[in-house]
Amino acid sequence: RILRKRLAELAQASSRGELDMDVKDLRTLCASCAGWLQIEDAEGADWAALLAGRPDSFIDVYSPMDMYPDTLWQAVAAYFSGLTDSSMVLPGGRYSCAQVLIQRGLPFLSGYSLGQVCHIVQLAISQKKLLGYLNGTVVPYARSQSMVKDRHAVCQQPCAGSVRARSVVASWDTLRQSLSELIREVLAGGPPIPLSNIKRLFRSRFHIELSETALGYAKLSELLQDSRISDLCEVSLRGNGYVMVPARPRSSKPKRSLISLVATLHMDADVPACDAHALAAAAAAQPTTPPTPPTAQGTHAPS
Repeated sequence: RILRKRLAELAQASSRGELDMDVKDLRTLCASCAGWLQIEDAEGADWAALLAGRPDSFIDVYSPMDMYPDTLWQAVAAYFSGLTDSSMVLPGGRYSCAQVLIQRGLPFLSGYSLGQVCHIVQLAISQKKLLGYLNGTVVPYARSQSMVKDRHAVCQQPCAGSVRARSVVASWDTLRQSLSELIREVLAGGPPIPLSNIKRLFRSRFHIELSETALGYAKLSELLQDSRISDLCEVSLRGNGYVMVPARPRSSKPKRSLISLVATLHMDADVPACDAHALAAAAAAQPTTPPTPPTAQGTHAPS
């Protein structure tokens, strides 16, 4: 996907007009450049085109490891907290968001590659709580629906608008029972279940509302990795999105970190008054920052 996007950007920058190449045709073209490129298959239908003979030193934008200095995060926090309404809304995609930030010529991002800025955006959303989502865009965390969901998760309450009136909200027991039925269908030969469909399936099949915040999580992807259901299912990246698949045998599972996704969000103007001690504990649980920034350049280029 990134390779196609970059080729389209380069074509536009060189005044060659729009370029929209089919993924299969692009793979065939890359495979014909065997002396220059090597093709590697990834999970699902994804693949990567790598420069032959170059070390594989790409930035893993999904990595939870924060190797950036405290001074960077202090500058990032100061910048986003000072944005005005006209400049605070950024594109919802991590890649597009990173491009806009680089185009703004921010001094604290000088010297960082596009891949590193993508990783910085990811960490600012998933760990640092400096950015969040609002109606499909990225905004400062204090203006985001992400903050509202975090507060509801601490209180274990559904977000207003995320569940229907007088609906039964899933408990851990009903969640496990319903997931067991869905996973049995996948094991019987059914396709993996996109995360975007899970709440709809709970509503239409089981007549219950699945609220991750009512179960203590701000993200559905993180809820599905809770130890209470990890023997049933796990979250996997397949093609263009994340899906729920049957859990692998415990002996074959590598140690994983939680996956953070852009979920469908519903704005709630009324945030409940949660336990101040619980909120303070949640805020204090943020990871510390090692001092040395990474030296690798670039991003891995999946199809």
